[in-house]
Amino acid sequence: MSDAKKDPQQELEEMIAAQKMLEEQIKQQREIARQAALDTIKRLYETHAFEYKDVKDFIKVTAARKTAARKTTTRKKRGT
Repeated sequence: MSDAKKDPQQELEEMIAAQKMLEEQIKQQREIARQAALDTIKRLYETHAFEYKDVKDFIKVTAARKTAARKTTTRKKRGT
């Protein structure tokens, strides 16, 4: 039950330290994931003889598939 009497300021400092450690781990994991994606792309280039244009066109098509925001029109109120 010693945890229940812990100083709130000390607990906050511990949480901030843990957050900083997690942020660093996230940065490292992002770099690992990025490198893995680049390795996959390199392997696909070599295996299937892709060209830069092929990949670029594929990325553009994927980005264009997103639905556009709907335009909303407001109705004019008629004066009576």
